[in-house]
Amino acid sequence: MPVLDERCKAFTEPSRASEQINYAESGRQTRLLTIFTCGCILGSRTNTRAQRTDIVDQQTRSRMMSAIGGKNTKPELALRRALHARGFRFRIHSKHVYGQPDIVLAKYHAVVFVHGCFWHRHQGCRYTTNPSTRSDFWMAKFDANVVRDNMVRTALLANGWRVATVWECALRKPEKISATVECLSTWLVSAEDEIEIE
Repeated sequence: MPVLDERCKAFTEPSRASEQINYAESGRQTRLLTIFTCGCILGSRTNTRAQRTDIVDQQTRSRMMSAIGGKNTKPELALRRALHARGFRFRIHSKHVYGQPDIVLAKYHAVVFVHGCFWHRHQGCRYTTNPSTRSDFWMAKFDANVVRDNMVRTALLANGWRVATVWECALRKPEKISATVECLSTWLVSAEDEIEIE
């Protein structure tokens, strides 16, 4: 048996090798930590974030990420409810309009895109984070999203549509939703071609 540090002796007994420590309840979930070896306890606590690996295999993670929907997201639903309450009537995800905008207000010849700050790279937003693993893959994906967004916006403006981009961070709190809808409704009755609400 290897020589162990004094701090480790308490954890080398067979009865404690798989001791389970029940942590305090966080919200509605209780986290359970299982201590398998002394190395887990004595490991560097400052590098635990860098050493973490994915808890599922690559195929499962890919399936989980591909299941993230792009339609009827929580921010989009909040904006649609607020617009409908103000009397605006619209179509959603119309296949007859280039780029299938989230909201199409034909009466005003306007379209609204509700962009997620993470996926569409909202500049300067705290929700625009970069994944620490496979950074080349993610940056290529994000860049493609931004290029596609710009291409769709340019094409819609060229076809005579008015384009509004509403960022997810502008729809996170009820008071922000009210301010966003007020701004959007003012824009709809104006003559401006484009607006971005952050």
